[in-house]
Amino acid sequence: MKIGYDRENSEAYGKKYGAVILAAGLSSRMKAFKPLLPVAGRTAVEGLIESAKAAGIDDITVVSGHNREDLEQHIKAAGVKIVYNPEYKKGMLSSIKEGLNAASESGREGYLLMPVDCPLISVNVMRKLMNAGNDIRGKANSQSPFFVAAFEGKKGHPLLIPAHNIEEICRYDGEGGLAAVTDRHEVIRVETGEEGCVLDMDTPEGYEDIINFTAKGFAREKMELLTARKRIFLVRHGETRQHAEPVFIGQYDVPLSEKGRIQGVALADEIVNTIREDIEAEAPGMDKFGREAMPAIERIYASDLVRAGETAGIICDKINAILPKPVKVKSLRGLREINLGAWDGRKISEIREEYHAEYENRGTNMMSFKLRGSGAENFYDMQYRVIGAFRELLRNDDAKNIIIVAHSGVIRILENNIKGLRVDDDWEPIKKGDFRMFEPFPEQPSEKVHGNRPMNMNDMIMDSALDYYD
Repeated sequence: MKIGYDRENSEAYGKKYGAVILAAGLSSRMKAFKPLLPVAGRTAVEGLIESAKAAGIDDITVVSGHNREDLEQHIKAAGVKIVYNPEYKKGMLSSIKEGLNAASESGREGYLLMPVDCPLISVNVMRKLMNAGNDIRGKANSQSPFFVAAFEGKKGHPLLIPAHNIEEICRYDGEGGLAAVTDRHEVIRVETGEEGCVLDMDTPEGYEDIINFTAKGFAREKMELLTARKRIFLVRHGETRQHAEPVFIGQYDVPLSEKGRIQGVALADEIVNTIREDIEAEAPGMDKFGREAMPAIERIYASDLVRAGETAGIICDKINAILPKPVKVKSLRGLREINLGAWDGRKISEIREEYHAEYENRGTNMMSFKLRGSGAENFYDMQYRVIGAFRELLRNDDAKNIIIVAHSGVIRILENNIKGLRVDDDWEPIKKGDFRMFEPFPEQPSEKVHGNRPMNMNDMIMDSALDYYD
């Protein structure tokens, strides 16, 4: 991905759309003034201004606040409108209102809202949103929805705000910020195929990730390269301690039941039997096909939730009983099940009653639904987190055999992504205390389902695998 300067159809975009860049925040978590941080050879705010211009937008408003003198001096020659938000300490919504009020004077049909925290919003991303807006407006009797850039389903930036919604946004004075307003309307995710639209630099770690991302050509390593010549075991933990009635169990931490521990022993025995041939082949150095032998097991990774850690411990003990060099379990927070926020650990019957509208919304929008204001995730958020942890694991581990002990949702994400699919593609649920194994050699089938069961990717039913997580 490049920021780019393709000016095709620029005039048409400029007549319809404007842009509002939010650069008023305190940058408190970043501990440095974000608008002027260098990104890809220029400052963050310069990059967004230049990209907006290259996308054909000539009506650009920058909202200043904290450290306004330095910011305004830096961009005074950029040919943009600069608006100061005297109430910037009240939060982002105050800057959004200030920016939209000023920008709307130009009378455009819609405005791309871009926080300076997200400096890698490209020309291509902006144009995809504006094209989506054009498509809707071309349809008779259609009320323009909001549009938001997305990467593999996860929402990012910018947000395309229809002009007719600006008054409503500027009047709103309640809790929840801009999301409280957009929740009342249709918000369409526009898939961009560009990860840059979801990367932000709220923290030093986020900024470092952005710098590394740009240094590698605005792209991550391909999954097929990271998983090449690795045998990967995806293990679902055993049964958990049972409750009197169904509860939501995402990151709610519950231990294995006695049955779950028995399942752990059984699956550990099967994994040991699977790798025994590798162990025997290590001595002569070749496997039965005349290839370099696969080291038996070198790493075991697990979600840091108790049920996964207990299962991984059982497997580890069984493996160490036959290996000359012991292995250890490494816990990873990134492999946790989905975060259900305030619903986690509560009875489903209570949630139906207390959060009736939200529960119904979840039922019809299973992948994208997220409970507001509670730190919760949807499945696209979870996919981004899990794949990030998986990439980091593979990038830093040269082991040929890797065991990952996790949860149903995590395994769905890992298995589908290894196959080049995504979390919202069909998937055959895996039972508790079972595993799937992916072979590394291209001359063999790309994946092998434990027990030689055929995998029918069209038979997926969104039942307990998504509703009662563990």
